[in-house]
Amino acid sequence: MGPINFEFDAKKVVDSFSSARQDVTEFGMIIHNCKIIFEQYYVNFSVEFVRRQTNEATHRLAKEATSLASFQILVEIPDCIGQILSNEMI
Repeated sequence: MGPINFEFDAKKVVDSFSSARQDVTEFGMIIHNCKIIFEQYYVNFSVEFVRRQTNEATHRLAKEATSLASFQILVEIPDCIGQILSNEMI
């Protein structure tokens, strides 16, 4: 798949993902494994930092998704982010 933009509100994750420096900590190994997976499955991708305030709808939707018992495909805007999206469109 590609091109895909991945946006994170954790600056340390984005900085580590973009760094060529080897990190031998457990965190570094997780990032290294993520890099391998991304390179295998995504033709053209970017990893970017966005402030949580900018990414509020995504943050709230992810939080809501972890409370759901099963996989869902959302066709309409969920109530948990409806107001946030409306405010961003103004």
